[in-house]
Amino acid sequence: MAAFRFNFGKEEADSIQGEQGPPENTEPAAEIVHRPQPGIAFFTEKASIAEGLALVKGIISSDEAATIFSDQRIAASDLLPGKYEGGFKLWECSLDLCKTLLSRYSVAPDRVLTDSELTTDLKGTKVLELGCGHGLPGILALMSGAEVHFQDYNHEVLRRLTIPNVIANMERLPRSRPRPATRYFSGDWRLVGEHLTSRGYGGHYDLILSSETIYSVPAQERLLECIKQLLQPPHGVALIAAKRYYFGVGGGTKSFRNLVEEDGIFEVSVVAQVDDTASGNVREVLMLKFPASIHPYFL
Repeated sequence: MAAFRFNFGKEEADSIQGEQGPPENTEPAAEIVHRPQPGIAFFTEKASIAEGLALVKGIISSDEAATIFSDQRIAASDLLPGKYEGGFKLWECSLDLCKTLLSRYSVAPDRVLTDSELTTDLKGTKVLELGCGHGLPGILALMSGAEVHFQDYNHEVLRRLTIPNVIANMERLPRSRPRPATRYFSGDWRLVGEHLTSRGYGGHYDLILSSETIYSVPAQERLLECIKQLLQPPHGVALIAAKRYYFGVGGGTKSFRNLVEEDGIFEVSVVAQVDDTASGNVREVLMLKFPASIHPYFL
């Protein structure tokens, strides 16, 4: 797996920071129905999650991503504001989030692929992964018995990567293992929350997952508003995995914690931490939950 990076230098980072208003894509949020695409090769490799467990992930190069979006700028950048949010990359913090799911929800990694019945604390829960990309945290929750909905800004990412990843991993399970439901949604977070709460999709989730999505302050604000719309009170939990700082674009777990605390709706804490000595940064998993007394916003 390639090391985490936002593939831009200082000048491009400054440009991105200046463009971080509402995305150019103003299409309504939409549900993506899986339709097989014959003739499109799907190459995979394994991503190690823990001892005894590796998940399958698709391989889509930067050049292929540029072709899919008909934009050669994507071949040289992991992020193109308003058009592409890096969904074809596997970011390090998504693996951190998978490890957190294993530990917090009593998922035995060596049993995920083998047991005909898997007992976990995720069984029967309703989960949403926001900005899913490869969707490995959501896939792990699905394999552990949760109903999972996947959301990404780009429908191309869902069709060409997320859905094939889900299928490839679920095919590895024992045939007798129940297959919980999945759904897929594309669109900006400002529209997704309203879409899911107003179109008969059930609207609220026991667990919301997201990784490497709070790299900028505007992204943080949109993500928090979406979580406020969709997290089920009083016991719903959101787990957000990211780096402490994203140099050049102003985001990270430190600024996101400040935003959540100032907003006052959720309690926020660090539940996992990885010191990345190679980059001089720290990767963290944050937990958002409702306080003991529910905020009037939700009454």
